[in-house]
Amino acid sequence: MAALVLMPLLFIGMDTAGAAVRPVISLSPNWTPIFIGESVTLTCNVAPTAQGNLEYSWYSDGLWIPGDQQRLEGEIHSGNYQCQAGASERSEYIRLDVSSDVLILQAPPDVHEGDSLSLRCHSRTGYETRNTVFYKNNKIIESPVSESELHIGRVDVTASGTYKCDSKILYNGDTTYRNDKTTSRYISVSELFSIPQISVESYTWTEGDHMSITCDTKLSPHRETTELQFVFYRNGHNVQGFSLSNQYGVPSAQLEDSGNYTCEVQTPTGSVRKRSNVMIVEIQELFSLPQLKQFPDPVTQGENMTITCDTKLNSSTETTELQFAFYRNGHNVQGFNSSNQYGVPSAQLEHSGNYTCEVQTPTGSVRKRSNMIHIQIQDRSGRFMILVLSGVLLVVFLITAVVLVFMFRHKLALLPLCQNRYPKTDRELNKPHNSMSQRGTNEKEATLYEDPSELSVVDACPPESDEVCYTGICHTQKVFPIKNSQNDTMCVTYAVIQRDK
Repeated sequence: MAALVLMPLLFIGMDTAGAAVRPVISLSPNWTPIFIGESVTLTCNVAPTAQGNLEYSWYSDGLWIPGDQQRLEGEIHSGNYQCQAGASERSEYIRLDVSSDVLILQAPPDVHEGDSLSLRCHSRTGYETRNTVFYKNNKIIESPVSESELHIGRVDVTASGTYKCDSKILYNGDTTYRNDKTTSRYISVSELFSIPQISVESYTWTEGDHMSITCDTKLSPHRETTELQFVFYRNGHNVQGFSLSNQYGVPSAQLEDSGNYTCEVQTPTGSVRKRSNVMIVEIQELFSLPQLKQFPDPVTQGENMTITCDTKLNSSTETTELQFAFYRNGHNVQGFNSSNQYGVPSAQLEHSGNYTCEVQTPTGSVRKRSNMIHIQIQDRSGRFMILVLSGVLLVVFLITAVVLVFMFRHKLALLPLCQNRYPKTDRELNKPHNSMSQRGTNEKEATLYEDPSELSVVDACPPESDEVCYTGICHTQKVFPIKNSQNDTMCVTYAVIQRDK
């Protein structure tokens, strides 16, 4: 009925100085307690890289046990056992108990999350058992029992508790079974490794800096040789898949490396997997996105043209040296140097195109490209034609204005006369109105005609028989009895052609 449970013995590598990881003790069969007279084998397990002609030492309750073998076999007494391999530290102790009871509850000496746990209700040699029942915290475990063994399966820390079993036992020489039960035993399921924590070497990074994030966790002392795998995430997206390295590094951090970082740690089989806390990483800008500016704007053929690539350094890195390069239509026209200007002494038409610039650090760890601007070099002859056309349009406008003035000269002559009519005072309105009339030989000799209706008649009738006689009638309204300083004048012009009688 003895069961052999193989513990997963997975190892992490040794450092370059050759310092060995502490060994781990395994037990076969992997049960404790055991009965007096039963044999077990204790093995001192070391990392694969540390194997070779090593000398092993064993200790029980701190006392050295003679011998230098990797295994300790035979009848073992109760005690806390440790081993040492070469110059390594002593292993974590393993507790082994030897019992004289008839019925005992056996379990592995140490249980960790992710382990497949089995319990055994074990009787002494020569005794027969049946109808075995297991309990956890005084409650029956409703799981099938096979040959006095209970297979619980993969467990986590919630499986910790107080266990016991009872069974019907047939003693030697007896013909009837009687009930017997074990003493209660607390079985603790330990963490295989702690919840990982993300740590950083610096809390402030600037573009171009080396960024390193570490995923820290601690293995149980009984499983220090267990291999672990690490994975890193930024904003929930995988940035470094599962590997043996617990560090994620970026040789030259960029703005897009900012985000919320987490890591996960698992065993190679994935039986235990834990996620870390969230750490916010913000990469500061080393310098702003460059902007292109041209002078003059626009540029005429033959003029000096200067293009400037402007950017601004972070206040904490103002001493950083920057280099600038310029491109026209994607082709380099000025290589990287410390000048942020590109000049053309006498711009020609072929200098027209789409211009961009790039700014970088001397090592090229940070590099940014500017916006694109289109520069069109204007032809001198084209500019002259524009000036000529502008002059022609101005002359045409002036001629048109003169023609319009000449065509409407008669109406324009009447405007001053009508606009100079003012409302009469109350005193004048009370006087008798006399008709006054004057005639002239042309429009300039305007004659005022006054009547009570405030009509003003302006006429100009030449003596010649075939000329046109112009008469203008202006009417100014006045609201009585309130005085009003503003005029409301309406004028109409009449033209009559005199013919021979």
